[in-house]
Amino acid sequence: MSKNMKKIFLALLTFVVFAVPLFAQNVTIKFAMNVEKEDYANNYFQWTVAGKPAVKDGFDATAGASKAGSTGGFDAVRYDNAETTKKASMPTALRGLMLYPVSDYGTKEFDNLTVTENGGVIVVRYIHRGTAYELTTDKKGNFDVLTGAKIAKGVGDNNRNVFTVNDAFLKAGGDKAKMSDVDWSKVTLTPDTFDAAASMHYEGTLKFSFKKGVLSISGTLKPAK
Repeated sequence: MSKNMKKIFLALLTFVVFAVPLFAQNVTIKFAMNVEKEDYANNYFQWTVAGKPAVKDGFDATAGASKAGSTGGFDAVRYDNAETTKKASMPTALRGLMLYPVSDYGTKEFDNLTVTENGGVIVVRYIHRGTAYELTTDKKGNFDVLTGAKIAKGVGDNNRNVFTVNDAFLKAGGDKAKMSDVDWSKVTLTPDTFDAAASMHYEGTLKFSFKKGVLSISGTLKPAK
């Protein structure tokens, strides 16, 4: 092997050794949320990234906050780089859903988080800070992170951080203060996916199940460019 070939080989080897660990950041998710009643003892959000110790989080009713700080900590997964570019690596709808088990049940109630199952297809809907989100699985409960989420902005109005339903989306005779009075037939949803400008994003499917009022989610997402 010539000296030039050796240099090229060593350069490629160095790239592989250092680039792969940075890029290989599989994310494993486990989630359980009772959507019918307050159940802090059993609700949880667990996530593991890049082989690091798992973060198992829940809501601390005494402190009024998540136990392990996933609201901010999950930014390491939510963005391509949480410190610099901060471009979404996954649907906003998915990231938002993950935070309900680590939040006060009142948040779920105000956002009108609902789960329905019909013929194996599970649909999750909620409205957070004026934006409507929808996550839909296939007939086997598989949620495709690239195609399963949708979004609609401007469904709610923000008046000094107090959100009410925009008149254009209010049910006839509905109460503007209640997100449950949004008329979803008037909401135009568009695809919700990763930011096209992100240096990496996640692909794969998560398994959704809905039994006795409990939404469960599990699976592993893999990074891609």
